Amino acid sequence: MNKKSTEDKSSAATDRHEEAKHLAEEAMEEFSQGNKAEGKFVLDEARKLDPSAVEEVAKRQQKG
Repeated sequence: MNKKSTEDKSSAATDRHEEAKHLAEEAMEEFSQGNKAEGKFVLDEARKLDPSAVEEVAKRQQKG
C-alpha cells in the first residue's frame, strides 16, 4: 500500500467521524425538540458511519 492510499483512507475515516458527530448532534437537537422518530433515524445513521463519534457526542452532552 502506498502512502497516498493510506492518507486517503485516514482522511475518509476522519470525514466519516466528523459527519457522524454532526449527525449525532443533529439527532440530539431533534430529541430535545420532541421529534423522537426523526432523532432516532438520524442517530441510527450516525451510528452506521462511526459509533465512536456518537459516543463522543453523548459523553459531551452528559458533561454539559
